[in-house]
Amino acid sequence: MNKERIETGKAPQLLIGACDGDLIIRGGSEPTLHVRGEYTTEETAEGYRLSGRGDLRIIVPAAAGVRVDEVSGNLIVKGLAGACEIGRVYGDAILTEAGPARLEAIHGDLTARATQSLAVGEVHGDADARRTGGLALRAVYGDCTARSVSGPVTIEEVSGNIDLRGIEGDVAIGRGHGAANVAYAKGQVTLGGVDGDIRLRGALSPGNHALAARGDIVVRWPANAPLNLVAAGRSIDNRLPLEDIVEKGGRLTARLGAGETYLTLSADGRVILKEADPDEKWEFGPEGEEFEFEAVVGGLGLENIAARIEAEVNSHLARVAQDFETRFGPEFGQRMAEKAARQAERAAERAERAGERARRKGEWRGRTPVADAPPPAAAARRTASPEEQMKILKMVETGAITPEDAGMLLEALEG
Repeated sequence: MNKERIETGKAPQLLIGACDGDLIIRGGSEPTLHVRGEYTTEETAEGYRLSGRGDLRIIVPAAAGVRVDEVSGNLIVKGLAGACEIGRVYGDAILTEAGPARLEAIHGDLTARATQSLAVGEVHGDADARRTGGLALRAVYGDCTARSVSGPVTIEEVSGNIDLRGIEGDVAIGRGHGAANVAYAKGQVTLGGVDGDIRLRGALSPGNHALAARGDIVVRWPANAPLNLVAAGRSIDNRLPLEDIVEKGGRLTARLGAGETYLTLSADGRVILKEADPDEKWEFGPEGEEFEFEAVVGGLGLENIAARIEAEVNSHLARVAQDFETRFGPEFGQRMAEKAARQAERAAERAERAGERARRKGEWRGRTPVADAPPPAAAARRTASPEEQMKILKMVETGAITPEDAGMLLEALEG
């Protein structure tokens, strides 16, 4: 294994032809290049050129520019303020606290945190970007998540689901083959064609916005935010205090207040318009995670969170248990009821621990967050018998239950 330290300037150019293993590149404070692994290197007019066999660990000045042709394993880039250009990565790619980055193709998952901007050709796994600048993706073959993005988000095609929250710039999605959730977007929103459902939460800025889905479209809109609406769908369920309503043949036009926000909805399924809670306020933590504060839960103090969660879990799972008992007999129903009790206890315990941690941690941005607690150590689980599994699979095959029902049923049997 070679280990070398090379004196460079403050912003050298690093060219990596190919890395046969994993590649880790970190930005450092010294004007030196540190390389560890089996590699060859040469200094050219363009910069320092490296090729590696096996894993490579490299530390370069933070302002360095980096270009990588190919990585056979995983790629990690951290603390690199200079421009980064990546060809193909056959494993996962992780970028943290990085400058502008361009990636041609990632055959695994993409994770980006605190990048200046990100442009990617193809992601064959999932893509998850948080606290980034502009985000441009050509194709994502898994799910796509973007939160706390300070610039525009442009995605040509996503094979899985889309979850976008806290986008400061425009949002433009060409095609989505799963469902799409958009919350608290501040720019112009255009979802050209979504095969699943679309859920939009929060008011939009003045301008023209358009959503099109083959499934349902559900909009949660603040009643005090202006809106000029045109909606078309198989059916329209309006729960907003709209004015000047004209509805005919599955098409509705209406307005809410006076303003220049225009929203066009086109769904092959239903269009559902709901009023958003005016007290609902979401903030994003330092890692782009959401925290729901006390005001959001109707003034309940942290000491009451556990009781509320326990009650809600009990209510939900009791309904599911009753449904299964009706459809599949009392034995399944009893198992689901037992499952409900265990889940409620665990949820309450997690909430109590989260509340205690929040008290100790103190206020974050002037309020006390309610964060999720890590799950308790897993207890020994019962495994569904082959006969039970076969019975459930036959129910799915005959259409008696959905795959989602089957998953919940198996979880109950193995709880």
